[in-house]
Amino acid sequence: MLKLGLIGLGEVAQLIHLPILHRLGELYRLAGAFDPSPSVAAAVSGRWSIARTFDSAEALIASPDIDAVLVLSPDAYHGRHARAALVAGKHVLIEKPCCLALDDLAELAKVAAAHAGRVAMVGYMRRFAPAFLEAKKRLPPKSDITYVRVRDVICEGPWYFRQTDSVVVPHDDIPEALLIEGRELRKSMLDAVLGPDASAEAKTAYTVMTGLSSHSLSAMRDLLGSPDRVIAAEVKQGGAQITALFDYGNFTAIYECMIGDVVRFEAGFEINSRWNRIAFEYPTPYIRNLPMTLELQHSSDDDNSVTRIGPFHRDPFEVELRAFHEAITEGGENRTPPAESAADLKLFLDIIKAARK
Repeated sequence: MLKLGLIGLGEVAQLIHLPILHRLGELYRLAGAFDPSPSVAAAVSGRWSIARTFDSAEALIASPDIDAVLVLSPDAYHGRHARAALVAGKHVLIEKPCCLALDDLAELAKVAAAHAGRVAMVGYMRRFAPAFLEAKKRLPPKSDITYVRVRDVICEGPWYFRQTDSVVVPHDDIPEALLIEGRELRKSMLDAVLGPDASAEAKTAYTVMTGLSSHSLSAMRDLLGSPDRVIAAEVKQGGAQITALFDYGNFTAIYECMIGDVVRFEAGFEINSRWNRIAFEYPTPYIRNLPMTLELQHSSDDDNSVTRIGPFHRDPFEVELRAFHEAITEGGENRTPPAESAADLKLFLDIIKAARK
């Protein structure tokens, strides 16, 4: 059983990771946690029977009672916390985005390579969804693909989880100095990536891509590889709407992203060849174990059929956590190491550059 420490006990930890980890009690022991809000740390650790809370991320990382660290801290700290954990001899699972900036990611990849005996894995949970894995097995050759559409048109999580659960939030007890440090660190990273004169819209779009699009565009790369180039892109609605065209040689992939207030969660793929179509959509992750179905369509000159595989109810986060455990304990494949995330950050920047033209 792996002794797991969590850095960060916010929304994603409370609503997603902790309930699943509680169910996976034969694999993981909740050995410790740190959150910069003492009130959140006390309430959440009590609810989920976390053995111990720490006064800092550094103390948790240094503890001999921790085998592996789940990095759920703010995005700008992911690289820092993951590097420290690896140097301390811990395995790490890092929530996406792995890092905000390529130089931060390069440092993490370097440390991960130097500590190859430790598993460093990025939490691209959509790539672990059973319907996605089944679709990957059934993909036609790239030379046969004629059209790809990728969508993230969603209403964000709070609308959903307010009806089913509650989230413990800080009671104004996060040290002001830490809040200032976090804002400045994030700003410095975004300035380094986009330039200090980048518009607020560009910064919001980049934030949307690291926070949301990283799921779909990483999954797109998993299925199809990286595109040859970004043909064109547009950013609208203050950065909340992103549209991009990707060149894959014999076909174009279309990506549509929009975060809005209409209650829907349309996140999925459609992949066509001349006579066949593969399609699937992800449900919102904020309601547990919703079904996911893979649709296969076959057409001919005089016939048409649609086959649905599933529904799959196994949670992609659970599959991901099992894969992390297997990589550590059995030498299982690590499909999402930090270095692999560089292609996402480069693609996000190419989208921003194309949108500026």
